[in-house]
Amino acid sequence: MELCTRMVKQLLLKETEQGNYRNLVLSPLSIDVVLNMVAAGSRGRTLEKMLGLLGSENIDEIKSQSLEMMALASGDDGEDIQVLCLVNGYPQMMTLAATGEDDPVLCLVNGAWFDQRFTPKPSYTEDVLKGIYGCEVKTVDFVTRGDEVVDEINLWAEATSRGLIKDILQRGSLSRDMGLILANGLYFKGNWEDDLKFDADLTENRAFYLLNGDTVSVPFMTSRKKYRRWRSFDGFKVLHISYQSNKKQFSMYFFLPDERDGLQNLIDKLISDSGYSHEYSCLSEGELDEFWIPRFKFSYNLDVSLTMKEMGMPFPVMETLEDFSEMVEIPKGLPFIRSSMIQKAFIEVDEKGTVAAAFPLYTVSMSMDQPESTSFVADHPFMFMIMEEISKLVIFTGAVLDPSKVN
Repeated sequence: MELCTRMVKQLLLKETEQGNYRNLVLSPLSIDVVLNMVAAGSRGRTLEKMLGLLGSENIDEIKSQSLEMMALASGDDGEDIQVLCLVNGYPQMMTLAATGEDDPVLCLVNGAWFDQRFTPKPSYTEDVLKGIYGCEVKTVDFVTRGDEVVDEINLWAEATSRGLIKDILQRGSLSRDMGLILANGLYFKGNWEDDLKFDADLTENRAFYLLNGDTVSVPFMTSRKKYRRWRSFDGFKVLHISYQSNKKQFSMYFFLPDERDGLQNLIDKLISDSGYSHEYSCLSEGELDEFWIPRFKFSYNLDVSLTMKEMGMPFPVMETLEDFSEMVEIPKGLPFIRSSMIQKAFIEVDEKGTVAAAFPLYTVSMSMDQPESTSFVADHPFMFMIMEEISKLVIFTGAVLDPSKVN
C-alpha cells in the first residue's frame, strides 16, 4: 500500500500548490490488485521493476499478498446480487457477493480482456487470473469491434460498482494496437455502528474554510453521543469511526490539521512517516465537547501513469516482448509494448454511513503533541482513510478540500 499512500500525498501536494482545491479519493487496494495481476504475469527486467514498485521481494510474496486482498472481499454471508452485463456483446447476468443487512459490503470483481491476436497462456489464465483473482477472462476484437468492447467494459464497471462508476472509457478511445486490458470493480458500503451514528435531525449548514481563505456553507453532521475514539498529535488530530460488523472490522479515520491552512503541513508529516503510521490507529476514547463532520459526496479521475511520472517514478513498461510472454503467446514482428493505468473512484459519507467504489484500468498496447482540545470540528480541509482493522489494508483514502464540490 506504500506506493498508493505516496501517490495520494503527491496528488494532494499538486492540488494545493496549483490552487485547484479538488476533492480526492482513490483506492490503494484496488490499484494494488491490478498491479499485482500484472506483476504475476511478468518476467525479466519488467518483473524486477514491478517488484520494486510494489515493495515486494519476489513473485511468491506478490501472490501471497494478492490472496490476502482477495480474501478480504470474500467469505461474507447474505444473498448474492444479480446484475446485467454485456459479455462478448451479449447480455449476461453477473453474480456479486452480498453481506448481512448490517454488515459492511465489500465486493471486488476482476476482469481481463485479451485481443484475439494474443492467445493468453493457460498457466496465467488458470493459475493466476482465475486461481488467485477469480478473474473473468475474455477474448475480444479491439481492431474492428473496439467500441463494442468499450460498451461492455463500461457496463461491467457500472454493474460492479452498483451504478456509482459510469463511462470509464469513451467510444473511440481504444486504439487498434490495444492488446490487453486488466481491471477490477471495487464496491464498499458500511453503516456506522449504532452508538456512533450521526443524528440527522441535528445536521445543519455551517461554514467550511477553504485553503484560499474563502468559506462555503455545507451541511455538517453531529451526534448527541460525543464519546469517541480520537487523539491529538503534533499539529493534527485523528478521529476514528467504526462500521457495523460481525466479522471483518472496517473503520474510517479523519485526519484534521489544527490550523485551517494546515493541510500542507499534515501532508508533509505523513510523507516523512512513509505512509499512514499504525500509531495513528492507536487512539484513546473520550468525550468531545464539540463534534462536527461535513457531509460529502464526490468522484475523482486519476491518471496513475501520469502521477507516477510526476513523482519521478516512470510507470513500468515491458522492457522486451519476452517479459510479456508469461501472459500471452507473442506473435512475430511486434513492436515495443506500451502500458498505462487510470482509476475512477467515488465516495459518499452521510449520517447513515459510507458508500464508495473504484475502477482501475490497466492497458497494454503494441506500438511505438500540543495541549489537547476536546473538540473535533472538521470545518477546514482534512484527509480520510477507510481501513480494515485486522489486515490493516487501506480500502480508500483521500482528502476533502471543498465539500460543496462533487468534482
